[in-house]
Amino acid sequence: MRIAIGVITRRRPQGLARLLESLGHLELAAGPRSENLEVEVLLVENDDPPGIGSMPPCSLPLTRCFEPRLGIPAARNRVLELALAGEGDSSVDAVAFIDDDETADPSWLRELVATLSHTAADAVTGPALAAFERDATLPGWAHGSGAFDCLDFPTGTARPTAFTHNVLVRTEAIRRLNLRFDERLAMTGGSDTHFFSRLARAGGRIVWCREAICREWTPASRLTIAWARQRAYRIGATDAWIARDLGERGRTGLLWLAFRYLLRGPFRFITGLARRGLSGAAVACLQDLAKARGLAAGALGLAQHEEYRTHHGG
Repeated sequence: MRIAIGVITRRRPQGLARLLESLGHLELAAGPRSENLEVEVLLVENDDPPGIGSMPPCSLPLTRCFEPRLGIPAARNRVLELALAGEGDSSVDAVAFIDDDETADPSWLRELVATLSHTAADAVTGPALAAFERDATLPGWAHGSGAFDCLDFPTGTARPTAFTHNVLVRTEAIRRLNLRFDERLAMTGGSDTHFFSRLARAGGRIVWCREAICREWTPASRLTIAWARQRAYRIGATDAWIARDLGERGRTGLLWLAFRYLLRGPFRFITGLARRGLSGAAVACLQDLAKARGLAAGALGLAQHEEYRTHHGG
């Protein structure tokens, strides 16, 4: 099976080097449940002029190119352009995505492929577990608030969408449905949710693989309550935008959902004090209130928060 691993990057040379090193340790030889994997890395630097000089070492075949149009979906679309260009023996069977602030466990790709094969799914997604730099001091509220928790489901669970921090998708499905990342979401985030939601709505099958583990390295600049609240607001706003764009919810439905989060925040604070601690329960409440504001803003068509104009990590 031939797989292209898509990586987009912008001014994160240290994170990119860490990621490429981890990809060099992937288990690619045939195992008892799967075939040999032929893997290449498609690296798209989303910058103009390029912000990374000499490339970090990578033991896998690597194609490097540049996408001067700033924005995550433009860079991801360039990955798809490269992956879908091959024909015949050079064609790619599936595209995996992983972020430049992550590392992959050695069995990551092998587990995605095994689940893709055994479930006959169109895409498989998995966890991105939070990891922290050695010099990062994890504040007490981070433990109890759930701000850095990861989704978790039994392997094979059907999912309505997926995320490019850990996913493998068949190129046949991309071609069949003529899917591309929506460049209206250039700096807001959510273009991966939008992409895979469209795949699922068109009849594509997405499943979860608990064993396909990536680790997302969180810089100290994100270990703040302000960032946790901002992220919750952004998720609410982009979720609302996507729901309206795909016709899943109207304005009234989204405002009602925002009201539910508005009520849930204080309820979670009161009921979570014993389990989460004071700071954890307080931040969990603040995140619900921020998501409520984001959902309301998205429902009313207000300007989206462009979270990805701010650079984190190196």
